[in-house]
Amino acid sequence: MSDQRSGTAWDAVRAAIDAEDAAAVAALVAGFGDSERREVARELPGHIAEVRRTGEARDVERREAMQRAWDARVAEYRRRTGDGHSPTDYYWDLWVHHETYVGSRWIEPMRVAGAGTLGGAAAVVSWLHRRDFQRWTEPAGLDDVPLILQVIAARPAAWQADLAVRLALRLRAPRRGAGRADRSLRLALEALRRTGTEPPPHDPLTVAWVTSWDAPPPADPAMDQPPGQSEDQPADQSASRTASPIAGQSPPPADPAADPLFEAMLPRLFDAEGVGRLLRDDRSRPAWLARLARDGQVSRRSLLDGCVSRFLRGGTAADLRFFVRLHDELDPEPEEVALRRRDYLRLLPAAPPNVAELALKRLRGLGPLGPLDPDEAAEAVEGLVFRAEGKLARAGLVWLDRLARDHRGDLDGYAGAMGAALVSESAEVRARAARLAVKHAARFTPVGAEQIREALPLMPPGEGVALAEVFGGEAAPAEPEPEGPRWTPVPLPSAPEPARVTPPVLGPAGLPTHRLSEHRWLVAERWLDVFVRLAATDRAALTEALAPVAAVFPEERYLWSPWWHQKEWAAAMAKELAEPGAEAKAVAGHPEIPPTAQERVPDSAAPGRLVPLRRFAEVYQALVDGTLPPYLLATPTHANGRLDPAELVDRLEGYERAGVEALPVDLEQALLRLPRAVPPAVAERAAALTGTAGRAAARWMTDPPAEPRVTLRLEERGSDVFVVPEIVTGPTRSAVLDEAFAHRRGDDGADALKALLSIVPGHRELVAAHAVHQVLAGHGYGKPTAALLADLAAAEGPGGPGTALLAAHCLCTEPEETLRPLLWLAASGGLPGAEVGAQLALLFRHDEARNSREYRTYSVAEVLAVLEQAAWCGAHREVWQIMSGLLAGYLPGPGEKATVLHTRMTTFAVEVAGWADARGELPLIAELAARRRESGLVRQARRLHARLTG
Repeated sequence: MSDQRSGTAWDAVRAAIDAEDAAAVAALVAGFGDSERREVARELPGHIAEVRRTGEARDVERREAMQRAWDARVAEYRRRTGDGHSPTDYYWDLWVHHETYVGSRWIEPMRVAGAGTLGGAAAVVSWLHRRDFQRWTEPAGLDDVPLILQVIAARPAAWQADLAVRLALRLRAPRRGAGRADRSLRLALEALRRTGTEPPPHDPLTVAWVTSWDAPPPADPAMDQPPGQSEDQPADQSASRTASPIAGQSPPPADPAADPLFEAMLPRLFDAEGVGRLLRDDRSRPAWLARLARDGQVSRRSLLDGCVSRFLRGGTAADLRFFVRLHDELDPEPEEVALRRRDYLRLLPAAPPNVAELALKRLRGLGPLGPLDPDEAAEAVEGLVFRAEGKLARAGLVWLDRLARDHRGDLDGYAGAMGAALVSESAEVRARAARLAVKHAARFTPVGAEQIREALPLMPPGEGVALAEVFGGEAAPAEPEPEGPRWTPVPLPSAPEPARVTPPVLGPAGLPTHRLSEHRWLVAERWLDVFVRLAATDRAALTEALAPVAAVFPEERYLWSPWWHQKEWAAAMAKELAEPGAEAKAVAGHPEIPPTAQERVPDSAAPGRLVPLRRFAEVYQALVDGTLPPYLLATPTHANGRLDPAELVDRLEGYERAGVEALPVDLEQALLRLPRAVPPAVAERAAALTGTAGRAAARWMTDPPAEPRVTLRLEERGSDVFVVPEIVTGPTRSAVLDEAFAHRRGDDGADALKALLSIVPGHRELVAAHAVHQVLAGHGYGKPTAALLADLAAAEGPGGPGTALLAAHCLCTEPEETLRPLLWLAASGGLPGAEVGAQLALLFRHDEARNSREYRTYSVAEVLAVLEQAAWCGAHREVWQIMSGLLAGYLPGPGEKATVLHTRMTTFAVEVAGWADARGELPLIAELAARRRESGLVRQARRLHARLTG
């Protein structure tokens, strides 16, 4: 093998490759003669497998070295902070990225070696595009494009030109956002620039050339010179060439107009597929190209012709957006428009709306008739009035009216346009055309009138009757409105009753074995209940059962505050059982430690977490003080946290017989769990109680405290919007409730919200207000679901803005799953219908502002379908309330555009208003009904207004 001979060209190149030194490879190869290049080219393909194995081994070593360095950093952090948490892979990846770790560093030396030694240009192109050399990303630190240009600069000029063309033809559509980072793109374009070769006709090349543009220069002419050229430098100095076509060129200037490819490539912008899609959001380059045209650096005529020819080729509105902006920036004069008027006329009937509007604006700028003869004018308006877009069709009718007023003689030439408007898809266009035809009826001869009569049978029933009275002919009479399916009210289904909690097993086996967690509220309740009962009846067995927990509780935890987790409090209880007075001994001599357990509770915790911690702290303090009751009052009897009032009275009677004082937080939690309706017999039993706790319970049952008031406030944080509840509790007679909701923090996650509901099962609005914190946020996590709405339907209390926003959100995100909870809420009287509609309008408008028409998150049609099902299932009155709120907040106001959805929404509201026998004027509906302009929305608004006020 030649690689065994000492001192050969291959030996030197292989050593540089094995050292992963692409610059050294380039320096060697650039000085080789033909025989040395052939020697290296012969050996290169067989070396790929070996250099890959070596490179992968080095990658492993580099990776391991970085891991050791990372581990050392983590160890130092733990030693300094005492934080025992393990680092996550996420932070490891961030650090590796920061350290610019790049693997497979053998690729660039191999690419450079092949580019400089392989004989044919085709072979070099194939070598550079080998699958072995492809990377997922293009690391800036290993850019081999300058080195490849260096090694091919010594080749003959014809060879270089052939290579440049082949590299260009090998290009495919660049990745969106790749821009100048794609090395294949940069290499092909730079080879074309430096050789002066005519670029081949290849659409991906044109798109790639556009992606290589830097940002256009500022408008100040003093800033137009290329970077690196001083003010006194000769203008042609930067363009000087040496004998080698590639070696004598500087990198491409930042100004694309100074690019050697600019003159050849600019006309291709208007022909190449993919350019419009790439530049559709670009706003700077149209103004820049127009400035070049004004300065005489680019032919204005070529840009205008290019735009018009691109419009005629067709495409989507989005893909033509760049060319529309460029055309607007060029702002053609009437003389320039007149020269191209036939092309503009061809755009009116079928071009995308933004292009058709552009053509209409330019043609109308010519004057009432101007260079357009009457036949051309008639052709223009006929192309417009037959379009599906109402805005363009209405503009055509306005133009037609203007032409008719300015035209002398009969209007037979415009009869075809009038007939086309009479059979338009838009009801508003048909109505306006009919009024226009009647207005100018006297100016049609029998020939023109016959063209209008031919359109009458094609019009919807009833719409051509007035025209037939003026022009003659036959029109279909109006048909009576078809009767919909017969609607009969049905009773609303009630929410299922929450299941009763099974009584605990008394004894150590009754302690839940699940890990205590803030998100398993029933496990925590059962643990507390069994702990207190066993502490009173079999403390020795309880102490033995919890001995393993006590053994792992470190004494230094007594020096920490606050205690955030239930498991900490449970372990401290176990420790106190095993070693009475353990905390007092541990904190002796530490006056900064909170003197009471309640002061260890974090006061900034969310409500669903704070109240259970208060209960654990209270039980722990009672254990330390020796004042534990025989059982707790607040242990729920139902799976949603509700407490049976008869059971609470039984427990209070037991306290009074034993002479036991209730724990304050436990008592308040018990009262918060009572249902809103207490049977009179139970209330009478409570009134007979004489203790402090008994009297408080009796008063709560007969004179409950005021309902908390909830409002929602929108708060912007960066690009996101969050819903912040403002809760005024008023005289609740519950310090627990007042403290829990004082900080207005939201509870995220289904389990946390269920825990909160278990604390206040009679106040569904408080839970809903905390559940909607992130419904308007752009990310997808932390949002409530229809399952929570079902839980709230089984709870109690009036609904408010929180319940309304939660119901609206679930209707938008889980419409089918929301139907049954919506019916349950309606049956309970907790559905604020008008507020739900207002919140739906908020969500729809927020969705429209955040997303494009093609990528809306919410489906208005699906929401209406579910509301219709709800009305058929008995919630017709509530659905009408929802629709009244939705119409008021979502229908278009002055200056806003109506859509088909608005019309469909109002049509459905007409039906629901009849089912609910609704009465009372809606201001926005009254305003729409009074409009003179005819449209589907206006007609439905008139029907609804008549039903509400008739």
